[in-house]
Amino acid sequence: MIMVIKLKNIKLAFLLAAVLSTAACDDEVEHDIPSVDAPQVVALTPATGTSKVGMGDVTVTVEYDKNVFFATKNANQIVVNGGTLVSADVIGSGKVFTMVVNCPARETQVSISIPEGLITGSQGKSAPAVEVSFTTVALDKTPVMATSAPAIKLYNYLLENNDSKTLSATMANVAWNTEEAEKVYQWTGKYPAMNCFDYVHLQSSGSNWIDYSNIAPVKDWWDNNGLVLAMWHWNVPTAGQDPFSTGLWTGTAVMPGDWSGNVQLTDADALALFVNAKVGNKIKVTTSDVAAGAQGSFKNSGWSEIASGTDYFNITGDFELTITEDILASLQEGGLIISGHDYTATGVYLTNGIGDTYNFYKEGSSFDADKALTAGTWENEVFTADLAKVAGYLKLLQEENIPVIWRPFHEAAGGWFWWGKNADSFKAMWIAMFDYFKAQGLNNLIWVWTTETGDENWYPGDAYVDIIGRDLYGNSSDDCASEYTSIAGTYGNKMIALSECGYSATTSSIVGKISEQWTAGAHWLWFMPWYAGVNDDGSPVAHADQAWWQDAMQQSFVITRDQVSSMK
Repeated sequence: MIMVIKLKNIKLAFLLAAVLSTAACDDEVEHDIPSVDAPQVVALTPATGTSKVGMGDVTVTVEYDKNVFFATKNANQIVVNGGTLVSADVIGSGKVFTMVVNCPARETQVSISIPEGLITGSQGKSAPAVEVSFTTVALDKTPVMATSAPAIKLYNYLLENNDSKTLSATMANVAWNTEEAEKVYQWTGKYPAMNCFDYVHLQSSGSNWIDYSNIAPVKDWWDNNGLVLAMWHWNVPTAGQDPFSTGLWTGTAVMPGDWSGNVQLTDADALALFVNAKVGNKIKVTTSDVAAGAQGSFKNSGWSEIASGTDYFNITGDFELTITEDILASLQEGGLIISGHDYTATGVYLTNGIGDTYNFYKEGSSFDADKALTAGTWENEVFTADLAKVAGYLKLLQEENIPVIWRPFHEAAGGWFWWGKNADSFKAMWIAMFDYFKAQGLNNLIWVWTTETGDENWYPGDAYVDIIGRDLYGNSSDDCASEYTSIAGTYGNKMIALSECGYSATTSSIVGKISEQWTAGAHWLWFMPWYAGVNDDGSPVAHADQAWWQDAMQQSFVITRDQVSSMK
């Protein structure tokens, strides 16, 4: 067996010697390696000269015509002016060199220089030097609707302080007051610069417990140099009804300024119609030529108000009277007299109206946002009537030269409010409101859209928004700064506010202190904790306690009411 192995090895040795001998004698064979060209740039993103590039971390890509290579240890050879290089690499084995550059400021020229040879192709061929330059976005300098002198002055004041100062703000306790602002004053000796009012009880306004035509709380705040925010938790009927409408009177009855005009529905024909009325039905008065400051009035046959709050109430258009048991008895016994001043009555109708249960949450309501702009639906009837009503109240503030930072339809993409059904209906309603207010001559509004972040498809558009708001509850200061940076990267041409903040039951904590948020990089235009309330279990909750407010109001970058310049 050993002899066999040796013989095989001898044969292999002879074969190997023959091969080597042949190779050694063949000295005329050449082995050429094909030469390749250096990689060339075919595209830059953003392209050199691009303007309005977002703030924050900007992704810059250089695409080559062939695969390229880069040693990350050499990233320090890339020169960036106007920003800071965060990372640089070729992703995988590809043709695209990707850089992330942090651009912290608006209206800044950013230039990036990649030296020749830092990027290479096959055979170590050097890619040429690359120069990239672009300009970060500038703030929009003109408000989208506001043209009144005080509103423009306010907008410019906000621009002036944006990024360098933040305005303190409080939320009215439910609707129409400055109770939280007074509490902050007791805690800190300073009033917040802003107070937010809410038209949440619009459906009840004009009653003896809430009347938005009484602008005294707002005007008093404004007269003391306080800035006015306003929002609208838009309560709508949770369900519609099959409508009926019975004409009680049609014609033209002018209601002049001396209260001498009226419509008297006290004859036998009117009384016969009132026999069919029921509790919950409505008396609807249609109008025309409604002047500023016009008032309506419902009286009984004895010329006394038919119910509390029905005498001398402000109107901006059509108005209604909901029939109670007492009103029904009065109507069926003696009829109704309609009067007022500075408008023309064109019709009086008995209707069953819309359901009397109201809500602004989507859950448990049949109000369909997709139908809000569809003529002939009960949703559209509510939408248009409420728009007219709130526009009239906003005009009262305009007549007093009070500009309003207006934040409707907030937190839409969150999906919990009826206006948050989907992005398309939301944007359509926003633009419909905007166009209607503009047609009504409102020129004192600065518009705030509230983002949930990652909801760009809900954004109504730059032509309809002045300021981006964000609502954060229980977030740490670092979380707040991250949110701010993200929003600035997407909407860098708009000012950014912490439109609501406070306590979260999920984290069992109050939102991070303003001093810590600011240090972390969250330079909000303003901040506004929600008013104190109760948890679901009935326990009290403070969305910003005394220590939180004391920290905020002692910061040099926080603006308080005594520091606000007059906008008059």
